[in-house]
Amino acid sequence: MRVRDQGHTWMIVASICLLLEGWALHVVGSSPARWRPALAVQDEPDAHALYNAMIQAMQKAQSLSYTSRCTRPDDRTCTYHVSLKKPGLLSVTMTNDPSTRITSLLSDGAHLWTYWSGDRPVLRVDTEDGYEQTRSNVYMKKGFIPAETSVQSEITCLRLAWFGPILDPSLFHGAADPLESCLDGVRSRGPYRMGGEDYDVIEVSYQKARRTRYFWLLRKDHLPRRIKEVLRGAENEVTVEEWSDVAVNGEIPQKALAWSPPEGWRQWTPPAPEVSLLREGHKAPDFTLQSAQRGKVRLADYHGKVLWLYFWDTASAQCREEIPALQKLHEEYKDKGLAIIGFNCTDNRRIARALLRENKVTFPTVLDSSDVATNLMHTGYGSRTGIVPLSYIIDPQGKVMGAWYGHGQDPERILAALRKAGLELAQ
Repeated sequence: MRVRDQGHTWMIVASICLLLEGWALHVVGSSPARWRPALAVQDEPDAHALYNAMIQAMQKAQSLSYTSRCTRPDDRTCTYHVSLKKPGLLSVTMTNDPSTRITSLLSDGAHLWTYWSGDRPVLRVDTEDGYEQTRSNVYMKKGFIPAETSVQSEITCLRLAWFGPILDPSLFHGAADPLESCLDGVRSRGPYRMGGEDYDVIEVSYQKARRTRYFWLLRKDHLPRRIKEVLRGAENEVTVEEWSDVAVNGEIPQKALAWSPPEGWRQWTPPAPEVSLLREGHKAPDFTLQSAQRGKVRLADYHGKVLWLYFWDTASAQCREEIPALQKLHEEYKDKGLAIIGFNCTDNRRIARALLRENKVTFPTVLDSSDVATNLMHTGYGSRTGIVPLSYIIDPQGKVMGAWYGHGQDPERILAALRKAGLELAQ
């Protein structure tokens, strides 16, 4: 469902939520000043204690198993069978229903194995030729650190399934919730009775309501049996995760947590996301796209300057941290040969523009969720995974001098790319 930029009612999610959950989200008018306080919830200590109790219940358990069924309104369904055991054992099998092909993630405490019951699916990092050569009888293997490795991230970054579970199973092993630093607050949605059991329902807001989650927590064990997530982007995404067959501290057979490659199989290492980025000396694709500040942003208008092209979205904590630093750089070097252009093709305009206003951003920013803009990022600029932040340094002749993913890269690498592009920097 697309949020419309007109009238007093700008978001119609109530019907979907009624269909999925039996009650609606309450939304307000289009004014950002009115909208944000209504959805970014004020923290309630008692409700936050329930949220903390859920995390503690997962982390204190010696074993935990459950079946997770994740659905979206477009009828896509992913089913996960999860088995977790201390100190660092896990087994997660997943299917994109109604397919019978199974993708498995398994940790023996030292390594994380990924393998398939048949030909593997096409992953985000695949090229056509590369896939044909590695589609059968392969597995992936990497180091596993219980408190750091995220099952949810593994699933999402490579797109091992249509979409990952809302609640990361790796919380069981002590991995940090990547959204914890962006949590706005937790509030109660009241008691709830379902299937003869008593629940507490809480609402958790992140990133100033860019993302909202609802947890139905069973009172007797503090674990969820239903989770709903609303992700407010260029198009709203609603996902529902339902847990069943939950067993806390139950017996998990050792054979369920062990695997070794069959004879004839070979280890496959997927290409790094950076492999598909434009190389140094390559001509940066031109574009004319919708601006956040109204009008258009044209890449050709910045020929003759060193350009930092920065792909971002509001869901990324790294982007939220880096944008203020880019604004300071823009203020210092805008008259010294450096231009900065932001590029966002995923967010709702109101949400993205609110973040730009909060950080007093004055550098030009593409804010365009059209297919043209999306294809330019994924194909033209080689970001098949859609990972952000993504930075390109482009010289005055329009040629790429450097490209990288992530925030907090080696400063010397960034300075070298800028100097190579011709920018004289103060020491």
